[in-house]
Amino acid sequence: MTNVNKKLNNTKEVDEMKKIIKNVIKICIFISLASLPFISMTQLIGLDMFLDSFENPDYYICLQDKENSFGLGTNNGEYIIIQKSTHPEFDVETSDSVLYYDNDGDLACNKINAIDTVGAIERYYTTEGYGKTDQTIFEMQIVGKIIKVVDGNIWNSISIRIWETSINSLNLRALLTDN
Repeated sequence: MTNVNKKLNNTKEVDEMKKIIKNVIKICIFISLASLPFISMTQLIGLDMFLDSFENPDYYICLQDKENSFGLGTNNGEYIIIQKSTHPEFDVETSDSVLYYDNDGDLACNKINAIDTVGAIERYYTTEGYGKTDQTIFEMQIVGKIIKVVDGNIWNSISIRIWETSINSLNLRALLTDN
């Protein structure tokens, strides 16, 4: 009878081990699937900017250019990730694409061709392109710098939505610092 009890106990232990292994595999698959959008966003905008977006969520916006309204030559539904001009480390250099209010008060987007500083005032000269003429803009007109234009496919759309929700819902600084 003891041999039968030992076999029954071994069978129960094996079944429990199988359940534990299945649960561990399920958890691993869940964690892998849950982290895929974040891995995609890290590849799209870079690790430094990805981490910064969690520390400073108010300084990043993502717009979907459905009608090519910014004149970037984007395809229908592409996303434009923008670092706002209020970011503490915001810096515009030549050949950066910026989103700004033009002299008529309309939103426009163009590349910076040259930068001229007179005293404390910086003037930015945009290149001719996208159906616009050359224009001089000032720092106060700039909304932000375009970091990346992302294809509007289904996976990128999901990744961007999860990223946007996460940067506004999670506070990385609170998680990393001790109170």
